[in-house]
Amino acid sequence: MMNKIVKDKSIDIVTLERLFEEVCFTGEEAEVLEKYTCDYDFTSVEKQGPEWIFSLLNVIRSELAGEEIVIEDYRYLNGVFIRVLEWLIEGSTYLKCYEGVKLNDQRMLVERYLDEALASREAIRLIDTEGEGDYVTDKLRKLTLSGYLFKKSLVWITLSTIVRFSPRLHLLPAEGFVLLVYHTLNKNFPRVTECMNERVALMREQDDILSFEGRTEEQLQDTVWILGAKLLSGVPVQEEFACLRSMFFRYLYILGEKKEELFRENAFNSLLFNQKNPVFAWEDLLKFSFDDLKAVIEEKSVAALRNCQGRMFDGKGQVLVDNKAITLSAPTSMKFDMVAEINGMALKVGSNKRKLVFDGELAEVTKSWRGVFADFSDELKKNVLKKRRPPVGVSVTIKIKLIYNQNPTLAFVSVVDDQYEGDGVLHVSHITRAKLDTIEDILHPGDLLQATVVESSEEKLQFSIWEELNRSAAVRLDAGDECNALFLYEKNELLIWLSENGYIVYTSVPEGMEIKENDCYLLRITEIPTRGRIRGEMVQASTESFDRHDAVSNLVYEYLGDCKRFREGDVQANFNMGKIERSVDISHGYVKELIRLLQFYLTREVSLGNLNLLYFIRLLSHVLGDNRLKTYYDCLINYLIIRYEFVEEGDVRKIDLDFLERDFQRFPALERQWTIIKILAACKDGSCADELVRYSRSGDEDVANVAKYILEKELPGHTVGTSRLIHDELLALLSFKKEEQEELTFGERNFVREFMESIVYPAGSRGADVEAQIDIMMCAICGFLNEQGGVVYIGVNDEGEPVGVHGDLEYLYCVPDKYELFLHKRIIEAFGANIDSLTLIRYREVDDCLVFAVSVPPYHQVVKYDSIVWERRGEELLEMQGEDVKVLEEKRKTVEPGIMAREPLFPGDKGYNSL
Repeated sequence: MMNKIVKDKSIDIVTLERLFEEVCFTGEEAEVLEKYTCDYDFTSVEKQGPEWIFSLLNVIRSELAGEEIVIEDYRYLNGVFIRVLEWLIEGSTYLKCYEGVKLNDQRMLVERYLDEALASREAIRLIDTEGEGDYVTDKLRKLTLSGYLFKKSLVWITLSTIVRFSPRLHLLPAEGFVLLVYHTLNKNFPRVTECMNERVALMREQDDILSFEGRTEEQLQDTVWILGAKLLSGVPVQEEFACLRSMFFRYLYILGEKKEELFRENAFNSLLFNQKNPVFAWEDLLKFSFDDLKAVIEEKSVAALRNCQGRMFDGKGQVLVDNKAITLSAPTSMKFDMVAEINGMALKVGSNKRKLVFDGELAEVTKSWRGVFADFSDELKKNVLKKRRPPVGVSVTIKIKLIYNQNPTLAFVSVVDDQYEGDGVLHVSHITRAKLDTIEDILHPGDLLQATVVESSEEKLQFSIWEELNRSAAVRLDAGDECNALFLYEKNELLIWLSENGYIVYTSVPEGMEIKENDCYLLRITEIPTRGRIRGEMVQASTESFDRHDAVSNLVYEYLGDCKRFREGDVQANFNMGKIERSVDISHGYVKELIRLLQFYLTREVSLGNLNLLYFIRLLSHVLGDNRLKTYYDCLINYLIIRYEFVEEGDVRKIDLDFLERDFQRFPALERQWTIIKILAACKDGSCADELVRYSRSGDEDVANVAKYILEKELPGHTVGTSRLIHDELLALLSFKKEEQEELTFGERNFVREFMESIVYPAGSRGADVEAQIDIMMCAICGFLNEQGGVVYIGVNDEGEPVGVHGDLEYLYCVPDKYELFLHKRIIEAFGANIDSLTLIRYREVDDCLVFAVSVPPYHQVVKYDSIVWERRGEELLEMQGEDVKVLEEKRKTVEPGIMAREPLFPGDKGYNSL
């Protein structure tokens, strides 16, 4: 220790060795201090004076801020820093060597350093105790609310230290993580960006798991907030942005209980059409309110522009996505069939089968899909010859074999290609739009040229070079070039011309000018697209003339030269290389998102439409090469088919439950479907009654209702409850029939019903009284019109059991269609044609009993029957009078005319969501 006299005060100025003794560092601290200060010299105390210790502090502070330091070294080095600072300010007289302003400055500096070091130590403590998530969320939530924090700079030191060293930063609670991303947007925190990418990558990995195992509401919300923050932060890669945006809206759709179609539409447009319009901002996301986010998205969503480049995935088959279709094709595909349409996009599959049926009976549909899967199977691929017939849209090299003598406008050609083979034809109409009598002297045997396949089947192969010729001409043209041209014809309000150089030019139709075929005009070229029509404008009539045949011949000659140079590698390809070559590649992740998205277009009804969509998605999973996804959709397909068989046959074929269970048990999210399969398999098995009773008490409404249905239908001695359940509601859980073509928009499931056994025989009477029964029905309809609508079921008793209208048909001497007309006629007599046009009447056989359903919407004004206003209140039908009628009239003014608020009339009608 050195002694220094400063104004008669004895001040201790310690050496580095003495400092070690005074502060008493631990062995780990001394080791870390030596490690990070060994390159510095602090021994020249005589030269440095009391300032040397501040040099030491600055060195330690600098090392603490270094990027290379690890958390363990940081812990010890920061401990050294704190203890030296505490010794300076509380444990020694060191600072007394300064006076006045200098003393105050140094003291304040030491205090600031100490506060910062303590804030950093707090961060390390939070990390050690795994409390950083709560701290980040709490502090940033307060900062977002007020914009201020007590000792804000120190809080940010704690936060920044957590960001530097927390190994769980990417796993912070969703709210805290989103707030952290938001508050560090304009700060230099690269690790936050890294952790955001880690978090999103983890969520992408978990997407499958959550789909297979089921999602909780908390998981849904977390995913929405994190993906929303990622989208607002910016995603530089277009495909990744499309996938994440689709995933964001997909999770919103689930969170909204699959009721908000706008979310699903946004997901679809984001993925398939690269929709990017901002539909929410940070202030919307940071409210962490689903309702608020939903409201702003509804307000800001706009129609998507369906205009983007085709995208292709090449796996175990090919996926091609363009503006109009999603097409799956196998190497052997010779023709393409449309399976279904989703949101304006056709779903197509390629096959070499002569006939595929996707809308017939179940057996035909499943047989067709077996044929499609066979085309895609790996075993079939191995046996395919190296060369195959080219599909439509692909570009190949063809060789002219001969010009057909009897029809010299037709050339026979053969494919010359490493991948494809076949013989076909090239007609003059696929060479030029000009009418030519022959293509002799235009094409010659032996000519090799690039051509596009326009028709490909087992019987016929046809090619075209029309677009190739036009593009070949386009590279030699510039806007402003002039040419003489012959007028050919007018089509779609455009004039089509053949230029003297053989290419086709399109111009607009001039007002008041009559142009005849073969008139010659001087044209000026105005637009030369890379692909498509060359456009021009008319300059003046021309006295020049030329031969059509020679013009096309010159163009083909130039094109043949381009083809030769292309084969020799001298020039870049300027040809149509087919759909695949014109499309951009898409990733495995894009196809996976497409699969997830298509699944949300499944409905609850057991229809062939749903079955086809499931088969299509399963095929998409095969092309992707994802065996787990294939098994998942195999389970859903089996589930759908078993339900169908039960509805159609009243039983299910013998199934291997053990085999199915092995697949279903892999997917906890399918527990409900598996349980229903077991219930259906137990049909007519009296030994399973106790188990069915247990299922009938399940917390899952679907499972409980199906079990109740089986008990009541097949094992009546084990009926659950005091009254029988309504047959049509139970059967709706399993029904697959979809007879109606109208788009029925149904409301909530608490719709009102009226049951009538007959419109001929009053209840409990054998004597007919048609007018009395019609009065009862019309009063009920009047009540429905004056309230929220409802359904009158005819041929159903008061307990909801179908009894049929056979007696009515015999009494009225009519068939079902005439019975329906009779009901419409009586409704017209009672309420007029307008109300009748809004009333829907359908009939169906239920357990061999013919049942009619009359669906009535709410009407926008008060309706009277027989001069009396009737209103339905719950289960009561009341006659309205006086002031009550005035109140009802005011109430009806808020109802829009023509709004249909119906429920499904029968099992299988639209209105049931999600498989």
